[in-house]
Amino acid sequence: MKKADFLNELYAHLSPLPSNERKEILNDFREHFREGAAAGKSEEQICAELGSPFECAKQYVGDAIVEGRVQERQRRKGFWTDIAIFNLVQVLIALPLSVGLFLAAGLMCVIFAFIISAVHSTAFIVFAVSSTLAVLIAAVFMLLAAIDGLRSAIKKING
Repeated sequence: MKKADFLNELYAHLSPLPSNERKEILNDFREHFREGAAAGKSEEQICAELGSPFECAKQYVGDAIVEGRVQERQRRKGFWTDIAIFNLVQVLIALPLSVGLFLAAGLMCVIFAFIISAVHSTAFIVFAVSSTLAVLIAAVFMLLAAIDGLRSAIKKING
C-alpha cells in the first residue's frame, strides 16, 4: 500500500470524528511517513509497520465513542439530579399541604358529626361523607404522587 492510499483510507475511517481531529491525526501519520522515509524505509514498509488503516482509526474512533458515552451519561445524570431536586421540593411542598388536607378532613368529620346529630337529612349526610372523603383522597393522591416522582428520579440517578 502507498502512503496516499493509506492516508485516504485512514481519513475515511476517521469520519465519526470532527474534521479538525481527523486532520491532526493525519498530520501525525504523515510525520510517521517522514520519519520512516528519513530512515530509508519505503512507503510499503512504513504502511506494514503501522498496520491497517482501519485498525489505526479504530483506536481513535473507539476512544472518542467511549468518551462521548461517558460524557452523555454524566449529562443525563446531571439532568436526573435536577429532576430529583425538583421532586424533593415538590415533596416538601406537598407534605404540609397534604397534612393540612388530612387535618381538614378530620375537622370536617368532627363538625359534620355534630351537625348530623342535629340535622337528620340524608342529603346532608351524603354531602358530609362525600366531601370529607374527597378531601382525604386528594391529600393521599397529592402525597403519593410527590413521593413517586422523587422515587423515580432517584432510581434514574442511581441506574
